[in-house]
Amino acid sequence: MVRNTTSPAMAPMAGRLERWVSGWRTRSARPPTAPEVEGFRRAQRLSFDCAQAAAEAMRPGWTEGRTQQWMADYLRDRGVKTWLHKPIAAFAERTLAPDAAWGPARGDGLTLRAGDVAILDCSPIVDGYTGDVAYTVGVGDNAELTKAHTFLSELRDLLPARFADPATATHVFAWVTALMELAGYQNAVNGYVGHVMGHRVYRHGPLTANFPYFLPERPFGYLASWHAPGFLLKIARRGVLPEELGPLHTGPKTGVWAIEPHIRAGEFGCKFEELLVVTDDDAYWLDDLSQRRITIAP
Repeated sequence: MVRNTTSPAMAPMAGRLERWVSGWRTRSARPPTAPEVEGFRRAQRLSFDCAQAAAEAMRPGWTEGRTQQWMADYLRDRGVKTWLHKPIAAFAERTLAPDAAWGPARGDGLTLRAGDVAILDCSPIVDGYTGDVAYTVGVGDNAELTKAHTFLSELRDLLPARFADPATATHVFAWVTALMELAGYQNAVNGYVGHVMGHRVYRHGPLTANFPYFLPERPFGYLASWHAPGFLLKIARRGVLPEELGPLHTGPKTGVWAIEPHIRAGEFGCKFEELLVVTDDDAYWLDDLSQRRITIAP
């Protein structure tokens, strides 16, 4: 779990405050227009093209750092100037999302080996629209990974109806966690800062859609250093908590969400991430590109 820095006496008050703030209805809770949906769909398509092309190119011996650079170069070659966050490649034990440590590898990171599982996560901004996806692959055949993929695919089929239901997003988080535990998995987003299982994505203006720089880790910290300044500014202006799907979220579910269920399956983690459109009476995935399966040659 993420380290709790709140004293026991203050925890109930902090929880009530988080529930209240997360219930604010921000501008991003507005259901998207048809042209906006198409914009997000184009961005997501490029995101999956990148992750799946990387999976097809990777071989044992690649490092996390090399893979991240490969994805960044792939996107830049296709006109992308920036992204919501820097590309992430997580191999082996890093796929488990160690507590509060999910993010890009520093330097070379881990080296891919036969039998490893890898998670590839990229989020290009295309014509102002954010595509944010995660894609899990394995080196060689892996029956446990196939089982985890099947579970997540079945969960994916059920999620739109849960978001279309008028109950608050808190119930979605608790329901997903219960399904994971019933299947024998742990909810790996407990290792994310804020326990975030999803977040809203945005359309960016010309400045932030083309701003290629990121904040330095000093003095802004590691988490801020790999997120685009434009995204950080947008989510801060909306109060942060209303834009994140965590265990205490009580706000409206409408808008465009990057949903990222992540399970711990023994020695590896497995996740998907893709965009879910939520209107006042419906919810749907933009396409089914996430369901393509690739196995890295050992």
